[in-house]
Amino acid sequence: MDTITKIYFSSVLEYLEKNGIDKTTALAAIQFEHYDEMDLSDKNSRVSLTHYNALLQFAKVSLSEPLFGFYLGQDIRTADYGLLGYLVESGENLTTAIAALIHYDTLVADIGTAKFRQNHQFAEIIWTPIPGCNEQVVLRNLTAWVAVIRQVMAAQLAPTNVYFNHPWTAKQKETLAAWFHCPVVANAKTNSIQFPLHYLTLPFRTENRLIHQLLKQESEQQLEHLHQQEKFFEKVNQFLRAKTDLQGCDLNNTAAHFHLSTRTLQRRLKAEQVYFSELLDLERQRRLRLYLGKMSFGQISTALGFNEQSSFNRAFYRWYQCTPLNFLKSVHQQY
Repeated sequence: MDTITKIYFSSVLEYLEKNGIDKTTALAAIQFEHYDEMDLSDKNSRVSLTHYNALLQFAKVSLSEPLFGFYLGQDIRTADYGLLGYLVESGENLTTAIAALIHYDTLVADIGTAKFRQNHQFAEIIWTPIPGCNEQVVLRNLTAWVAVIRQVMAAQLAPTNVYFNHPWTAKQKETLAAWFHCPVVANAKTNSIQFPLHYLTLPFRTENRLIHQLLKQESEQQLEHLHQQEKFFEKVNQFLRAKTDLQGCDLNNTAAHFHLSTRTLQRRLKAEQVYFSELLDLERQRRLRLYLGKMSFGQISTALGFNEQSSFNRAFYRWYQCTPLNFLKSVHQQY
């Protein structure tokens, strides 16, 4: 579904407010007009990856902090994960926590896939984000996992190694390693956390087997409901991804493809807390990452369905908080 829960999204806004950036300013910057229409108490209320990406990118630029997701991850609370957080917290040990994470991660954020493996030397959690995720999303994810486990086990707990796809600088790796208390590898093939095998059986201070079982039953019900909601949402996504380019992929043409009125299409998506403009925006971002460096910005603008270069430039600034030209300059400077 390429979404996260509104609770998980709102925790970013709360963190920004603690750092002097009010919610209204942040939401306006990422053009999130429908946020206040959503019900925070609704466990099925979700926010698109488009807005989540944009918010973390906005925070990175506004606070002049390239490791924003790292500091955000340290600020995680069990409640930010909703039901999954309490399920993890009530588990017996790290083994049960990882099992819950692998199976129920989509309840919090359906933006990647978590896998677990182990050998005779170490255990490892690998997280593969979907193509639309930026590096701040990955930073928050891996940092938050370690932060939560430290809360329920021991504050001094350290992984063996942490790996990131992103090419962090030497100074940034030093900052990350100082908090993780282990070597940090940048420009790696995977985003992953390795840790000693004996961590798997260390008991949680917050274990409650009865509560854990009840929460597991509730998690199964929520997961089933979420999968039921995905069906029409995924059809629209598949329609957009199947197009050679996004010219003409507007609300009217998409509704016609599904033999629906535009009003009915909007109503069905809104029932899943999603808007067509968000789906199209997310698909544009996904394709942009594939096109960068291979096509001119004029060609990219056309392929993404923008009628004017100025419209593409505004969208690009919203996604990356800089112009296309400045983005290319920053990439060249990194290498």
